[in-house]
Amino acid sequence: MTRRTIGLISIILAVVIGMGALMTVPAVYAETKTVAPGQSVTAKRPVIAKRTLTPADKANLLTLKALYKQIGDTAKLIRDKVKADKAAGKDLTTFTTDLKTALKDATHRAVSRGIMLTEAERTALAAMQTSIRTFEQQLKTQRKAKAPQATLDAIKVQIKAAVTARTAYLKSIRTAALTDYSSRLVTLIANANVKLTLLQGLLARLP
Repeated sequence: MTRRTIGLISIILAVVIGMGALMTVPAVYAETKTVAPGQSVTAKRPVIAKRTLTPADKANLLTLKALYKQIGDTAKLIRDKVKADKAAGKDLTTFTTDLKTALKDATHRAVSRGIMLTEAERTALAAMQTSIRTFEQQLKTQRKAKAPQATLDAIKVQIKAAVTARTAYLKSIRTAALTDYSSRLVTLIANANVKLTLLQGLLARLP
């Protein structure tokens, strides 16, 4: 394994675990500002779901918190194992992709009474944000190229539609969380168990 490959693995792990120590996602952030042409879509305000927790909810919150801690602890063990393998000169080339895939989402997430996103929601929102940024980049590029106003206007319409769709999706998440918070906790626990299983499996397979 080359020094470049070893260095890449170390950087990936360091960044992911470092983010894990800092990142918390206590609530959905609903974006309500209409984005003007050329303006970035980053204005956010927190949307907090308030409700009375049932005994089952409280138990599931504790379970989720414990799972998130296990995920963080296992990710750290993987990082330490990779460092030890690197020092021993072991070849981890075949694990590069697995390490990146398994650890990119292995970040600590705070458990709260706010709206915690499921993995499906995170994936959908990330795709929507990517789409918006792509349209914004297209607008920027076309402006530099002095494209016809009709072309710029068409891209602006696409940006507005994408932002509207994302805002509507965020509102639907909030509504769903408020009406069935208990079910959401069960889904989050299932998501966390999948993540933990993947990380534990990867740790066991490392040389």
